[in-house]
This record gives sequence, C-alpha cells and structure tokens, in this order.
Amino acid sequence: MSGNWTREEQEASIQAFLANGGEVIRLREATKKDQMKASRRAYHEEKALCGSERSKKILEQEKNKEASFIFSRTERNKAR
Repeated sequence: MSGNWTREEQEASIQAFLANGGEVIRLREATKKDQMKASRRAYHEEKALCGSERSKKILEQEKNKEASFIFSRTERNKAR
C-alpha cells in the first residue's frame, strides 16, 4: 500500500483482496532496512534485464539462499 491511505481505505482494500481469494500474511510497517533491501532488489532486477552479469549473479545468489531455507518466505510471514 503506497501513499497516505485512510484507515477506511486500507480496510476496504484488504477486504477486496480477501474477497478475491487473497491471503493475509503478517501486516506491518516496512522498516528502513526492508525499504533498502527492496530498493536494492529492484535496482538489480532492472540492471539484470539490461544484461548486467553482476546483477544476474546477485539475484541468483538471493534465489539460492531463499531456496535453502526450511520455510518459504510466505510461510515465515503467515499471520499467527
């Protein structure tokens, strides 16, 4: 959810998502670290599309790291 949404707009958006078969996982504010990681990943994805071998290697390493975990990202973030 980007921008400044009112509480009612957030609730309506969440309800629409759930009504269309979505599943809620842990909802929380993105930390500064989360934002930086997402920014770097987007940067490398764009560079990889343009042919950067270094960015392709970084994305492959991240993919392999995620695959080595016992639980997937979705399972780790499921609401408890």
